[in-house]
Amino acid sequence: MDVVKEVKLLKYQMSLMKHMINAEQHPFFMFAIDHEFEEDQVKAFLKILGVFSCRIKGEEIFEWYQKDQLFSQFNLSLDKLYASEPPTLEELKMYVTKIFYQEFELEYLLCSLKKQFIQTAVCDFFLQCLKPGSK
Repeated sequence: MDVVKEVKLLKYQMSLMKHMINAEQHPFFMFAIDHEFEEDQVKAFLKILGVFSCRIKGEEIFEWYQKDQLFSQFNLSLDKLYASEPPTLEELKMYVTKIFYQEFELEYLLCSLKKQFIQTAVCDFFLQCLKPGSK
């Protein structure tokens, strides 16, 4: 099969899958499909959310997060990522931009993660930061 036919087939199969996935149960997966996120992008972002969770709770950052070459392809500043203070909204935006190379509504991303029960405490933390009048 030539490349053009393969791409057309994959696009059709993706369209079929989008109809099969319950968007209410899997809103983050739908967000990832709609924005054409790659596997490494999703893995890196979810690991960053895990690090943020530790930082928000004031916990030690697990070695599992620190020994990963996944971050290197995105040119991320790991010194800042592994800082001991709570993360900031600006920091989240910076990581989102470096990992996904595109702009989208941050609130929608956080809500999709939260509805799928992915790092809900981290999502709540940043959603609170997005509210008008918060720092």
